[in-house]
Amino acid sequence: MDGDIKIGRQFIKRLLANPAIKNLSPLQKEEQIIDFLKANVNQLYPTLSAPNFFPGKNMGQIFTILYNALVEETNEYLFPHLEKIVKQNINFSFISFLRQQNCPISDCEEQIINFIKRLLNKTEARRGFTGPLTAVKLNIIDKYINQGFLRREYVYFELTKVQKLKMSKEEINNMIKASLLIKTAINMLSVNGSQNLQELRAKVVQSQFVEKVFVPLREQLKLIPDELLKSALNSNISFMDNSQMEATSRIAAIFGTRCSNYRQFIKVDRGANTPDKSWFNIARKNYKFYGFDIKILDEFYKISAELGW
Repeated sequence: MDGDIKIGRQFIKRLLANPAIKNLSPLQKEEQIIDFLKANVNQLYPTLSAPNFFPGKNMGQIFTILYNALVEETNEYLFPHLEKIVKQNINFSFISFLRQQNCPISDCEEQIINFIKRLLNKTEARRGFTGPLTAVKLNIIDKYINQGFLRREYVYFELTKVQKLKMSKEEINNMIKASLLIKTAINMLSVNGSQNLQELRAKVVQSQFVEKVFVPLREQLKLIPDELLKSALNSNISFMDNSQMEATSRIAAIFGTRCSNYRQFIKVDRGANTPDKSWFNIARKNYKFYGFDIKILDEFYKISAELGW
């Protein structure tokens, strides 16, 4: 291991040991550490440029070392975490329905896992992956789709009659979760930059850009049917710009953003709105900015309010 990276990882480990971020996901912890380093760059420089750290280097060089060390440290936890979630939380048997032929599930899983690992070398992909991974890990989508099928209102109609998914409720659940995991593939052709984190989460793209990304994505995920790849990529398009986009894409877009700052162990004060109800209510007011389908938000808001979610 490079000497600077080794020192950097020792410093990063101390930051990660902060009890305040104990319950966060690996990528949420990474975000917190990056924000901390950026906010305290001037105060940290005298310490980090000392002989026992990185003497002779400017703060830009030091930040690069620490960022690379942080990524290495995060990946040690993130990659096994990712493999477990892909294999345990998503049943890819629905792919056989889309392809109308059998496809070894384990091969599909491995192809997606390896693709995501490569994709996470890009800063934008890392920042955008927190929400999708959290949503899939916690199976948040399942309970809302289950309710949608019970109520047979807008969400059910869009999935079964408009998108015409002749699959079971469970298969549709899994297709949405798979769409979420592949959603950040939109960053394949983007350039690393220092965009604001909120802008990255709210970023929508044009249909023409999705078509451009689809070609190399299809080449890298040859076992994955076009319908799933398009569902994933289209979740980055604003519904205001394309009202014909798949319902699976619209739902993936909502939950990818919903879970980007999700706190699993948050305590709700007596009389306060529950987390989902509060989030969906705010999202309804800002649906045009995020490019969400307001009718889906309305239905999810109603579900969360009635069931206390």
